[in-house]
Amino acid sequence: MAKKGEGKVTWVMRKPRSLGNFSIETSYRTMHGAWPSDLAPPEVHVASRFTAGLLDRWRIQREVSKLPHELIHITGDIHFAAIGLRKRTVLTIHDLGMLDEGGATARWIKKLFWLDLPLRACDRLIAVSNRTKEDILSRTNYPADRIAVIPSVISPTFRPRPSAPVNDIPRILHIGLAENKNLDRHAQALKGLEVHLRIIGEPSTAQRSMLESHGIDHSNASKLSEEEIQAEYAAADLLLFCSTLEGYGMPIIEAQTVGLPVVTSRRAPMDETAGEGAVLADPENVDDIRNAVLQVLENVVLREQLLAKGNANAEHCSAAASARKHAALYAQLLGEDQ
Repeated sequence: MAKKGEGKVTWVMRKPRSLGNFSIETSYRTMHGAWPSDLAPPEVHVASRFTAGLLDRWRIQREVSKLPHELIHITGDIHFAAIGLRKRTVLTIHDLGMLDEGGATARWIKKLFWLDLPLRACDRLIAVSNRTKEDILSRTNYPADRIAVIPSVISPTFRPRPSAPVNDIPRILHIGLAENKNLDRHAQALKGLEVHLRIIGEPSTAQRSMLESHGIDHSNASKLSEEEIQAEYAAADLLLFCSTLEGYGMPIIEAQTVGLPVVTSRRAPMDETAGEGAVLADPENVDDIRNAVLQVLENVVLREQLLAKGNANAEHCSAAASARKHAALYAQLLGEDQ
C-alpha cells in the first residue's frame, strides 16, 4: 500500500554549481533524509540548466510547469519558476536583499520576476526567519497568515569537534566576501589585536589592500567542500559574523553545532538565529564589534556559557522538526491528514 501523500509533492531545486553556494539544496536534502518514516517523502526535481539568461529562465519555468505532481515546492532562489503554475504551489524565500541591488530599472525588474509574479501563483510561502517574513510583508500584499516561518537546516557534515584548538594566537573565522559580510568593519575592529583572521572566500585586490593597511594578519581559503569548512570551524577560536543583512545566518548555527563561540549582529535575523548562544554587536559600529570580540577572547567563563547555549540553540534547528512542519503544511494544502 502506498504511503500517504506518495507521488503528490515534488521539490524543485536549482542546478548545483561545483563547490558553489548550495546551502539551500543541502538544507532540503538533509531534511529529506529525516522525513517521517510513516510519510512518503517529496520527490526531487533538479532544474536542467543554470539561470544564465532570460531564455534559460523561461525554459526552467516551462520545465517545472510540466511536472505531474499535485503540489510543487520551489525550494529557493529560482522564484520565477513559480510564475503561471496552475497547481498548488509553495515557495521558500530565504532573503530578498538582492532586490535592493542595482539601479531603479533593475530593481523593478527583479521585484517583478522574483517576487510579484511568483507570489500570484503561490498558495503558501515559507520564510526561513521572522525577519524574512517581515521583509516579504513590507514589499507585498501577500497575506501574513499564508506565510510559515521554518528555519533552514544545516548539513549533517557539521558535527561537534572533539576539543577546542590550541592556536598560538586566537584564530578568528570570517565567512563570505559580499558587501553585507562586513569585512571592512571587521578588519577595523581587529586592528591592533594579536589575532589571525581566517577568511573563507577570495578577497579582491581592494580587500587585500584594505587588510594590509590595517595590519591584519590574515589568510584565506575558497571553494571548500563541506568537510573542509567543518575543518575550518574546528580550527578556529571564534566566528565573527557581524553581517549587515542575512535571510537567516546559517554560519551561526554551523558554528554553534561544531562548538565555536559566535559574535554576530544585534539585528534580525542574526539575533533570532543565534538565540542566547552568541555575543551581539552593532554591525555598523566598529568599537562595538571590537568590544564583543574582546569579551569572548578574554572571558573563559563567557566562552563556556556561549558553547553550552549555542549547542542547545542548534538542537532546535533539527532536520526532523523541519520535515514535520513541511509535511503538515503539505497536508493542509492537499486536504488530507498525512
